[in-house]
Amino acid sequence: MRALREARLRHAARLLEGTDLPVERVAAASGFASPFHFNRVFRERYGTPPGAYRNAAHGGPWG
Repeated sequence: MRALREARLRHAARLLEGTDLPVERVAAASGFASPFHFNRVFRERYGTPPGAYRNAAHGGPWG
């Protein structure tokens, strides 16, 4: 299960870096049924919520 979750999170990170999909769509496209659960596990793994991760990846004001 851990490997599957890690693969889903890597996929989500790539989508956040390479698309402008809303975070809710990224969560669904990465296999997470709940955007709230996705936000929690993404923050645990990457140390930042998905929106802030995207801003940093795009050179936004947070990154």
